Amino acid sequence: MEIDKNPLLETNVFKQLLKVESNTDKLSQTVLKIVNRVVPILARIPENMPEYTLHDETHSLKIVQIMDRIIPQVTFENLNDIEITLLILSAYLHDIGMTCSVAEREEIIRSSKEYEVLLITDPLYKDYIHSKQIGDHRTSTRVEDKIFTEFLRKNHVKRSAEFIERELSHGELKLSFNDIPLHKFLIDICNSHGAAVKVLREALKYPRNKLVGYKYVNIQYISIILRLADILDLDPERTPRVIFEFVNPQDPTSVQEWRKHRSIIGWDINAERIIFEAECNTPEVERALRLFMNWIEIERKESMDLLNKYSDIIAQKYKLCLTEPINVERIRSDGSYEYSEVKFELHYEKIMELLMGQRLYRNPLTAIRELLQNSIDAIKARQLLFKDREENFIPKIEIIYNDGELIIKDNGIGMDNNVFSEYFLQVGKSYYNHPKFFGSDLDLVSEFGIGVLSVFMVADSMIVESRMEPENPLFPPKPIHYEIPTAHHFCIKRNSSRIEIGTQITLLLKKNNPFRSHQLVKVIQEIIPNPPFPIKIIIDNNVFVHESTPLSNIPKIIEGMDESLIVNKEFRESREYSHRLIKINLNEIKEFEVNGQLFIVNTGTMNYNGTLSGYVSQRYFNLGLPSTNDIEFKLLPSKSLMELFPKWISVYTNMDIYGKNGLTITPDRTEVIVDQKYKLLKVAIERIIISSLKAHLNDYKSRHSLDEYHRYVDFLFSTGFIGIPGAYNKELLSEEARAFFLEYVSFPIISNNGGINRVFGSELIKNRYIGVIERDWSRDYLPKMADFLQKQESINVIVLREYEMTNSYNMGKVIDELFSNIGYNITTEYLITPIPGLHVEVLDLEKLEKTYIHKYHIADQIFTNFTDESKRILCIPSQTGGFYHIFNKKHPAIAPIINDGKIISNVAQEIFEELRDSLNSIMYGYMKEMDDPNDAKWQRILRNTDHSYISIGVFYYSNKVFEKFSEAISQYWCKLKCKKIINDSEPDQIITKQDFPWYFSVERTPQ
Repeated sequence: MEIDKNPLLETNVFKQLLKVESNTDKLSQTVLKIVNRVVPILARIPENMPEYTLHDETHSLKIVQIMDRIIPQVTFENLNDIEITLLILSAYLHDIGMTCSVAEREEIIRSSKEYEVLLITDPLYKDYIHSKQIGDHRTSTRVEDKIFTEFLRKNHVKRSAEFIERELSHGELKLSFNDIPLHKFLIDICNSHGAAVKVLREALKYPRNKLVGYKYVNIQYISIILRLADILDLDPERTPRVIFEFVNPQDPTSVQEWRKHRSIIGWDINAERIIFEAECNTPEVERALRLFMNWIEIERKESMDLLNKYSDIIAQKYKLCLTEPINVERIRSDGSYEYSEVKFELHYEKIMELLMGQRLYRNPLTAIRELLQNSIDAIKARQLLFKDREENFIPKIEIIYNDGELIIKDNGIGMDNNVFSEYFLQVGKSYYNHPKFFGSDLDLVSEFGIGVLSVFMVADSMIVESRMEPENPLFPPKPIHYEIPTAHHFCIKRNSSRIEIGTQITLLLKKNNPFRSHQLVKVIQEIIPNPPFPIKIIIDNNVFVHESTPLSNIPKIIEGMDESLIVNKEFRESREYSHRLIKINLNEIKEFEVNGQLFIVNTGTMNYNGTLSGYVSQRYFNLGLPSTNDIEFKLLPSKSLMELFPKWISVYTNMDIYGKNGLTITPDRTEVIVDQKYKLLKVAIERIIISSLKAHLNDYKSRHSLDEYHRYVDFLFSTGFIGIPGAYNKELLSEEARAFFLEYVSFPIISNNGGINRVFGSELIKNRYIGVIERDWSRDYLPKMADFLQKQESINVIVLREYEMTNSYNMGKVIDELFSNIGYNITTEYLITPIPGLHVEVLDLEKLEKTYIHKYHIADQIFTNFTDESKRILCIPSQTGGFYHIFNKKHPAIAPIINDGKIISNVAQEIFEELRDSLNSIMYGYMKEMDDPNDAKWQRILRNTDHSYISIGVFYYSNKVFEKFSEAISQYWCKLKCKKIINDSEPDQIITKQDFPWYFSVERTPQ
């Protein structure tokens, strides 16, 4: 763009800059250089954010023009060249972070942890993984575009700051006045548009009279003007119809944003008022516009309130005269509908009953928690006020219980009549949203503002006594004393002579209240395991002080420890823990504010399922489901809490979540809502667990031989420190967890020389085929198996019985999860070996086909040799109980009932099940026929539970079995024809002994 054609030159703001700038330091030239550099970059925003309303040069220029309109003329003429420069550049650079080069985008997608978290927690993540695996680049790119747009939106303020720091701090575009850098001020101004108005109260970051050289600069005022001008750019020019139709936004939010701008037909923005005229074609757009007008009104009002707070000479110079509220009545229908605000309304008494009843709070004992939360918040607020005082403040909370009465006292900030009536009695309204707390770091415990009503679950009435911390000691507020008979009645006000600051709430308990003297201390310890300050508990004149709940003393495993000292028969079936492996400090989680420790502990290996022990709290208070008996009150982890931690380990923790990014919880604190914050924390927890385990295993590996390392990992599985739950779950392992297991867990593989080698999973998945042998077999067969496997296409065969585990953990679950659960069920094949009765379960990692059939019912293929698929075996013995068989879907007898990975109909399913049952019955008959009590050899065979072993020689010793098998298959075929599943013209199936495994027809050799 040529300088003489730059539309910025025609704006009053730039002309004023030329008028007031110094002759020695021409800031206007620097401004033009910077603008000319960034305009082409802004034009590229749609490349990564195609559905967003325009954020290009037109938007920036419009902001400059709006700035000119809303700044009063007297103030405008008093602005110096530095202030005007910052105004112009903030208009052009506040959204520069929305741009991104192709190379930078690829780097972010490849390496950014934040992008990765956004991707894996997105609902479309599974579709994304699947589309990548099958080569559907259009779908995977669409998901990447959506996530990347969200990444830029969330990070554009930070990225804008990085751009300014990178480009304007030095070099040709250096922004300075008399060699004094200005880019830091510009960064703070641009940062402000992504935050609340209250941040502008921070005097250090947003000063009102910053001295730069010999000129004073009002950073706060410039920030206010940028924010207002940005939000006021709302007209059809920002969404021209031709561009709207070209972009054709699909996202509902984007559509509404574009149509919102398209509905504006007139606007009047000047230093005294802001008026928008709009005609909308849908009530949704009108409602969105009205809501947007409300946001503008909030921005206008809070900006005016902030400026009116000051009455000094600076305030006289920097004015804003937008005193007239925004009128939303000019936002109306185009006549195609009638706008209305009709909606559901709440019934007061019914809602009150809900808020103070057990339908919301599952256990009446939790009422005491709500009062403790209020006390802690009140003390925190008073601590905030004492922060800049010299006097020492010692927090105090007391709980006093006598039969029929429960008292909670604190020395917090207290209440006066106004706070009591305007906040305490207002359900859902918090006093801590008062402007006096704006910009503070007050981390509130109470999250809903409805908890005090829960006391009526346990109390007939309550008494509130309080005295408020005076802001001005010369005019202290009067103390209050109110009796509240019930939630439905008017309060009774009494005179009060209370002296001490703080609040006392007395509950006059119901006759059948749940509190018991012997339980109360335990209840409080369970509700708030680690309070921020001591809680004194007085029960029948006995005093207890609750400061913290210590961690259990869990013994740590010692290297070389014998498994029998950790696991016995009773422990294998338990859900308890006996030892700990490693300790993790949770404050190392950077994405959240988390305190506490996490121990990886063990649990029973029989039907392994990861457990959660200890507690998870948020802002000191325990989360979980209340469970009460006469002896103990306990908060048990809910399903969502347990699923916050990986299922492949067991943990003991005292985790406490605090700060602004706390989890979304239900009002009774029993459940955590599974939303974006939950998913982010879940990822962060698993990530730090994996990182800690990697460090632990790397350390062990560095100090021991590789064979010792393999035995140690076997030991961890065998003793229940790591495991895969038996229940099938598609979301059991994240991609990061799967990568960890593949990298650190090894598998015993048949080597080419007839031995057993350990190979890590990350090496195994480089081959197409992975085989698994589960059943017991003689090591004498290893050379023969090795020779056989070398003649097949490249395949690594895992021998499960070769794991060195005295506890016999079922590593088959690990293999199923790591190699068979890549986003969905993977088809399974079987290879019949030259060892009688021995099959290899084969996973074809390149054959990513969905299947809805149980792999122990129908296999994708049954081979006798990988190099020859012409020989189709009908079925092989299954090891899942009874004498059932696994059928080959490629065999001509089975193929007609399979389509798209499943049996074609319920009728076909029934006929197939009848075939399975028939062969099962025939084998039972064979067992009974061959059962000779006087033949010890056959007794040993028939008492074996291995179906494959029993099937060796079944046709050799009883031709009737083969004949009955053939008859059952003929009947199955006839039924398929009868039900029109196959055509009558289909030839009958001729079954021979070659359709079955070779070892069905050979004589047994001595074992």
